[in-house]
Amino acid sequence: MASHVSVPTKKVNGALWGDLSVFGNQHYICGEKVALHDEGFSFAAGHRVRLYSFKKNVHWKIPDGIALDISDVPAAEAPRRQQRR
Repeated sequence: MASHVSVPTKKVNGALWGDLSVFGNQHYICGEKVALHDEGFSFAAGHRVRLYSFKKNVHWKIPDGIALDISDVPAAEAPRRQQRR
């Protein structure tokens, strides 16, 4: 059964962004392809940040201490060969 993390969102310059900063100041994100898209990206309130793009097999390491809520996650279905019995 998979667990879920709810990420708060906010609209910045007309685009919807997930706010990972509520989970801490440092994050580890991995992907097969990582590229710097914009070195001087203008974010909320004119903050200049770097914008990266991640492609293929992208994952975010859940910081220690984050409680995962699996109460609303439905149980996975059994593989087809077990359902035919």
